[in-house]
Amino acid sequence: MTSASMPLCYEYHIAVGHPGQARLLLLSGPTGWHLPVFSEGARHFWQEISHVSGWLRESLGAPATILRCLTMAYRPDAELISKVYAAVLRDPAWTLPTGARWATREDLVELPLAVEEHRAPIADWFAWYTGTAAPRQRAPWYMPGWLEEAATWATAALVRAGLPPTGPAEQLRAWQCAAILRLPTTEGHAYLKAVPPMFGHEPALTAALAAADPARFARPIALDRQRGWLLMRELPGPSLATLRADAEVAVWQAALADFAAVQIASVTRRDQLRVLGVPERPLDTLAARLAPLLADTAAMLPNTPAGLSAEARSRLHTLAPHIRSMTDELAAYGLPAALEHGDFWAGQVVVGPTGFGFLDWAESSLAHPFFSLLLFLVEIEDFFPRVPNVRERLRDAYLEPWAAVVPGADLTSAFELAQPLAALHHAIIYHTVVLPNMEVKWELDLMLPFYLKMALRLVA
Repeated sequence: MTSASMPLCYEYHIAVGHPGQARLLLLSGPTGWHLPVFSEGARHFWQEISHVSGWLRESLGAPATILRCLTMAYRPDAELISKVYAAVLRDPAWTLPTGARWATREDLVELPLAVEEHRAPIADWFAWYTGTAAPRQRAPWYMPGWLEEAATWATAALVRAGLPPTGPAEQLRAWQCAAILRLPTTEGHAYLKAVPPMFGHEPALTAALAAADPARFARPIALDRQRGWLLMRELPGPSLATLRADAEVAVWQAALADFAAVQIASVTRRDQLRVLGVPERPLDTLAARLAPLLADTAAMLPNTPAGLSAEARSRLHTLAPHIRSMTDELAAYGLPAALEHGDFWAGQVVVGPTGFGFLDWAESSLAHPFFSLLLFLVEIEDFFPRVPNVRERLRDAYLEPWAAVVPGADLTSAFELAQPLAALHHAIIYHTVVLPNMEVKWELDLMLPFYLKMALRLVA
């Protein structure tokens, strides 16, 4: 089998810290000391962590909290993606397996490592983990103790709601944008989502959306706005992303029409949404908000494989003077500002027994509604490769409810004009909101050049 046809393999290395000492778990091997490691063929987003803690529990009997992903690397020679995660052991009485040791920071300078490339991230992790002062951008769930605090709060809230947990909290995701825990209860699963201050409006927004339309949104059980915590009931049903048979295109069309109805309903509630802290990003300010980004060449990651080339940066500067006329042209169609999702894709749509549900409003804002479908439609042909004109069919299903809002408007032209502006809208959010509030920039710094490249492609 050639490397071009080999399936990707995913390798997970886990830096497990001691719960009471600045020491790291190492296992002995024929070529040196190494972190606990396993591999599998299943693909997981790097933010997903339940399989990592599950492997530690089942293979080493080690109950551990996964803190964060430290590094990722791709080895094309082996079709291998290697990830390193940081964790902390929860049980100080856990017995070391044969051939294992707890290594100090000083030990790691001298010990032979089976994977020499791990020496630097391990050293960086020790320095990060033992530092005396955490920057304001640090996600609380990246440090030991947060999981226990959050699980205790969620358990008490569930008991008060008459939904006592039937098992421990399970970590599902952890990255700087959110942490998600799942708790089994006597009436199905509950989910605790924690968001950083930059997305602090999500708990109250979700509660307001669910109060007005409980069928379409996860119903809150408890929330703590100060800490950005939202405990909610599960929206039952599969995600739209799992429905990829050609015959299911009609389900996708119905979901987008329903999403349009959600946005249309938000138009008359904008004052309430502002009070809840939903940020406003007016269309007529887009050109002015773009200017600082165009002046920040470093944010475009030049001289990196994923960054913008000098030619692409030049094209962006050539485009900039036309942005104001494009926004004026789009505004002339008369579409009102509405609730723009910010990260809308098929995985955020639940196909429930009585209709569709919509998840994850952390990156939402009051903006042009047509900005929401940018990512949803950009690669839709990959989902339905045998369905002709699938993008146009889904776009038109979304646009149909808007015809009653702006009768007689050429909505197709408005939608297509909105798409390059949507890419710039999202790039600006990463430049002004997301990346400045992140301690570990590598997690999302590629998104900014990704959106800028998309804007250039859509304009072309």
